[in-house]
Amino acid sequence: MQRTSVRVLACVIGAAASLVLAQGQVQLDPFAQATHGHAACPEQRPPMMSAEEARTEAHVRVERGTRCAMEGTCEPGGAYRRDPEINARVRDLIAADPRYAGTSVWVTTTRQWVTLQGCVLRKAQRLELVRLVSRAVGVTRVFDELRVVEAHARR
Repeated sequence: MQRTSVRVLACVIGAAASLVLAQGQVQLDPFAQATHGHAACPEQRPPMMSAEEARTEAHVRVERGTRCAMEGTCEPGGAYRRDPEINARVRDLIAADPRYAGTSVWVTTTRQWVTLQGCVLRKAQRLELVRLVSRAVGVTRVFDELRVVEAHARR
C-alpha cells in the first residue's frame, strides 16, 4: 500500500511541476485546439484557476488518486495520469478526420473525461464528433459543449 501512495504522490508532484502559470492563473488540465477551420468561431480559452484554487484541487486529486489506486479501480498515479496522452490522441484523431476540416474544436481532458468546445457546421456533424471521441482509447466520458453554427453564418 505504501508503494502505491508513493507512486501517486510522485505523479502529483510531476503534474504540479508541469503547471502552466499565466498572470497568476494555473492550468491543471491538458488543453489543445484540434481544428481551425471555422473563422466565425470564438477562440476558447483553457480552464484556468487561481493558485489557491489549484492547491485545493491538487489536494482533491491526490485523495481521489490514492483512494482509487488503493481500491484497485485505477492505475497507480490516479485517473489524471493519462490525461495528456488522451488529450493528444483525441486532438490528433479529430484533426486527421477530413469531416471536421470546416470546424473549430478545442479539447480538454480531466480524469479521462474529454470536453469538446467550439463550432461545428451541422447537428449531425456534432453528433458524429461526439461519437468518434467517445470511442477513442482511454476516454471514459465526453462532455459536448460544441455549438452548431451553420455554413451561411460563417464569414
